[in-house]
Amino acid sequence: MKQLSQLIIICIILNSNAVWSQQSFYSCYKGKNSDLHIRLHLIKAGNKLNANLLLKEKTFDAKELTLKGKVDSAGDFYLGQNFGEDTVLFGRLTKSQLEAYFKQDESELILMRLRAESTDNHLPLEVKTLEQQQVLNTANPDSPQAIFEGQLLLPKDRNILPDSLFLLQADVNEPSKSKTIEEILAFKASSFFDDYKKLNSFEDQDSPVFQWIKSSDIFVQLNQQQLLSFAVAEYAYTGGAHGLSTKQFTVLDIRNMKRLTLGDVFKPEAIDKLPALLENLLRKKYQISADSSLRSAGFYVDALEITNNFWLSPAGIGFYYNSYEIAPYSFGHTSVLLPFSQLEGLLNPAFVSRLHPIQESLNPQP
Repeated sequence: MKQLSQLIIICIILNSNAVWSQQSFYSCYKGKNSDLHIRLHLIKAGNKLNANLLLKEKTFDAKELTLKGKVDSAGDFYLGQNFGEDTVLFGRLTKSQLEAYFKQDESELILMRLRAESTDNHLPLEVKTLEQQQVLNTANPDSPQAIFEGQLLLPKDRNILPDSLFLLQADVNEPSKSKTIEEILAFKASSFFDDYKKLNSFEDQDSPVFQWIKSSDIFVQLNQQQLLSFAVAEYAYTGGAHGLSTKQFTVLDIRNMKRLTLGDVFKPEAIDKLPALLENLLRKKYQISADSSLRSAGFYVDALEITNNFWLSPAGIGFYYNSYEIAPYSFGHTSVLLPFSQLEGLLNPAFVSRLHPIQESLNPQP
């Protein structure tokens, strides 16, 4: 197996025309190593990788890691945290299997051998990626340009599942009901380029002209028991000191063809208890004492309120606050994961029955 330092990273070169990437797929890998049970939801789009890694060891709560990385033409890959820079997983993958080393800490590497799960156990999905760029001034070879890279998550059998169930990820103001998801993504790209040309001009010498970038990445947290949880992570740079990234989560009930809300997941009386649970975990995460206010630690709020931007995984139910919602940009995004061990008695009974086999799938047997 090649070492991480030997991995060859091939960068995607965008041309001036729209390109629907055909080198994309979604796969759910699973396996176990000693007492460690592993599940990895991975999306490959060209040479880019987005993944959600779930680890369960004996009686401990499951751990969840969101990772990004790249893969070369031979299948050698790496995945890491902090925008892929802090590598925690590296090895070789194909569509059907993955062999890699997991960096538990600075001194320990754990070998993982995972195989793609049968689609009998999850919803078969496909990924489509639209890549496009446009220059601001076609007559100038040094003209700045706008770059658009968009990802879509789609069910493979679209005759059974309507596009309307997945249109939520498109997030456009007035999408036509007659448009497919692909058409809506192309519409988003076109609108982005129109704004670029309207708001930038070489004729206005007093205004700087920037390269604009807009991209989106899909992350899957759960795909079991006809429950699907995924996130659309968007990044946009249109000038200024920095770009802005956001992440929006969607939890779908495939069985009943609906998007789940907090009211579908939790008992009515439990909703009022969630803010306190979330704030306790937030304080532990940022080491804020009980007698100190959140504002004194730099947050915008005195008390943490529940958000509808939540996700579901075998590790628990997570809540996500984008930059500026409860904290300044310098804090980054704020996420809090409530493990199921802290949610006993708070979930709707019908929902609990669907969660049990999901939790068992990451529960090592004695």
